[in-house]
Amino acid sequence: MRVETTVAELSEIIGGTVIGCPEARITGVGSVDNARNGDVVLAEGVKYFRRAVNSAAACIICSPAEVKNCDGKNIIAVEKPGEAFVKALEMFCDDELLPEVGIGQGAVVEQDVSLGEGVAIGANCFVGRGAALGDGCVLFPNVYVGPGVKIGSGSKLYPGVTVYVGCSIGNRVILHAGAAVGVDGFGYIAGPGGLVKLPHAGSVEIGDDVEIGANSTIDRAKTGATIIGRGTKIDNLVQIAHNVKIGEHCVIVSMVGVAGSVEIGNGVTLAAQAGVKDHIRIGDGAVVAARSGVIGDVAKGSVVSGFPAREHKDEIRTLAIIARLPDILERLRVIEREVRQLREGGEK
Repeated sequence: MRVETTVAELSEIIGGTVIGCPEARITGVGSVDNARNGDVVLAEGVKYFRRAVNSAAACIICSPAEVKNCDGKNIIAVEKPGEAFVKALEMFCDDELLPEVGIGQGAVVEQDVSLGEGVAIGANCFVGRGAALGDGCVLFPNVYVGPGVKIGSGSKLYPGVTVYVGCSIGNRVILHAGAAVGVDGFGYIAGPGGLVKLPHAGSVEIGDDVEIGANSTIDRAKTGATIIGRGTKIDNLVQIAHNVKIGEHCVIVSMVGVAGSVEIGNGVTLAAQAGVKDHIRIGDGAVVAARSGVIGDVAKGSVVSGFPAREHKDEIRTLAIIARLPDILERLRVIEREVRQLREGGEK
């Protein structure tokens, strides 16, 4: 972990231009609302720049277009401040303590397991017969890797991760604590004595550079494979059902549920608490807003919201009308009274 640097040193690392004192000390990172003395903060947009100037921060990272009335603050101006701030965060993050290379105390590695170079298997892990771990794989303590599982190079499995038999995980994949891959799909048929469990003989295939959050579950396919495409990022507490196919570079946010045999294109975003019905298709680049219920196909590039999910502009228009219903109802009552009075007057 970097404990301290200067404005000039940080500017060189992130490729920016210094405005102010190059030798000013930076000791941490913060936000515009809670910055402490010595912090560097990110300010994207005029509103955040003014708040950063008024904060206790020692340095502000922003775009050149936003540098106005600095009031003596030290500035690092850079064309892509968001990307630059990522590098600043990396400098001040605590170094992760990884298990030592080798097989930790209490770990069980069964026969015919293939271990690449520099593999680290933490305490009390289990690696089943015929599994293969690529170079530089890291299993934190208490990870279960089932028989025949394939894990690519540079992947990390955090404590409590479970990967069931026969699943395949790509290179540089991150599975956070408690994630479960290859769980049986939720499938039953009615029998004379009650529900009969359907066997799920398929697997799960996870592409390179995927990240799956804590306590998320990826069900194995009935036949074939449940697929998570390259570069896709899945948040905590997400459920992906059997035979789902998710494309590349998708973003799936916390508490999303995707039912069986759904096909999701590339670059799709499913916001928090969205639910997706089984056997539908979501096109490339589509966005499903938070708490939406998707019950039909979603076209490429669409933005949908609501329940049932529909074009976002239509949903917003409907919500605006609903918000006016009390006023409309009161006006209707007034009209009804007036009509009643006119009818009574006519009868007289």
